[in-house]
Amino acid sequence: MNSNQKIFLAINIVGGILVLASYVIGLKAGKSADVLWGGTPKNIRGVYTVSMLVSATGFFLFTIFTFLQFKNVESILPYSLDKNVFHILYSVLLICSMLWIPLVNLMVSTPSTLLWISIRTVLILVGLSSLILLIILLKISPKPTGFLYISSIVGLSWFFIHTGILDALLWPYYWK
Repeated sequence: MNSNQKIFLAINIVGGILVLASYVIGLKAGKSADVLWGGTPKNIRGVYTVSMLVSATGFFLFTIFTFLQFKNVESILPYSLDKNVFHILYSVLLICSMLWIPLVNLMVSTPSTLLWISIRTVLILVGLSSLILLIILLKISPKPTGFLYISSIVGLSWFFIHTGILDALLWPYYWK
C-alpha cells in the first residue's frame, strides 16, 4: 500500500466513523427522525430512502475504485490535478456529511438564519464535491475499463443526483 492509499484509507475510516457516529448521536439527540425530513412529503420519502441506499452503494464502489487507482501510476487526472485532490474532496464531503444532522437538530431547537445558511452550505458542498469527483472520474486517462469503473460512473452519478439535487435543492425546498 502506498502513501496516497494510506492517507485515503485513513480519511475514509476516520471520516466514515465520524459520519456514522453523528447520525447515531443525532438521531438519539433529536426530537425524532421525522424532524430530519424537514417537511419532505411522505409520498416521496420512499424514493429518498431507496436513493440513499443506491447512492451509498455507488459511492462505496467509487471509493474502492479510487483506492485502487492510487496504485496506478499511469493514471493521469484531468486539468493537471494531483491525486491529493481526492483527499481534499473526500475530507470536505465527509466533514460536511458529519455536520448535517447536528445542524438540523440545532435548527429545530433554536432556529436561526445562520444555522439555515450553515445547513444549506454543507449540503451544497457535499453536492459540489460529488460533482467534481464525477467530472474527474469521467476525464481520467487512460480511460479505465471494466465493471468497477462502469459501476463507479453509474454509482457516483446517482450519488451526485442524490446529494446535489435531492439533498442540496429539493430537501431545503420542503423544509418547514
